[in-house]
Amino acid sequence: MSQKQKKIVQVSYAIYYILLVLAAVYCYRTQKEGLMMGAVALFTCFLVPLVLKILHLTPIFEIYMINIIFAAIASIAGSMLGAYSFPFFDKVLHFCSGLFLSELSYMVFCWLKKTTVIKEKNERILSIIFVNACNMMIAVFWEFFEYGCLIFLNNDAINHYTSGVHDSMTDMLVAFVGGIIITCFILSYYKNDKKNFWIKLNEHFYDINFNS
Repeated sequence: MSQKQKKIVQVSYAIYYILLVLAAVYCYRTQKEGLMMGAVALFTCFLVPLVLKILHLTPIFEIYMINIIFAAIASIAGSMLGAYSFPFFDKVLHFCSGLFLSELSYMVFCWLKKTTVIKEKNERILSIIFVNACNMMIAVFWEFFEYGCLIFLNNDAINHYTSGVHDSMTDMLVAFVGGIIITCFILSYYKNDKKNFWIKLNEHFYDINFNS
């Protein structure tokens, strides 16, 4: 990252934690159950960069920014301040997670293959399977986490008492749709060899980690 981008990331993290403190004060005064999710929000803004660091990969500027913004919306606005009660708020987030996690999965696939040029038909098929399998695996694990919140913290994040399995199933469904959209962009690139935003993002990530 350039020095300017590093400054932007640092300022974004500072803004994130200022918002977190303000949300915690609000929760303490009005709805103390939100404080428990505030503890989770302390770490969610580092989750994706941490996983990449464990894999010895360098996150790019776009990954940092997407992760911070997504964490602020999901953890602070959603979990702490109750935005999940707004119609379709939850579904939009799960759809976006399907987009971002599928793109991240494609980045990991190219990292494992040590190339962004995938020509063989079998390898292209494998890349599509890998992207969608990783996306759905993470979607399922997230529903496991929300189920754990219900069992151990009595926090009904999956709306079990009001909707049964409907909320969990639709969450995974919209994440799947997000993954299918990324799949279409990848397939379009395979077919026409024209780079779109998502392909360029993947190549930028690869260049930072392997060609710098």
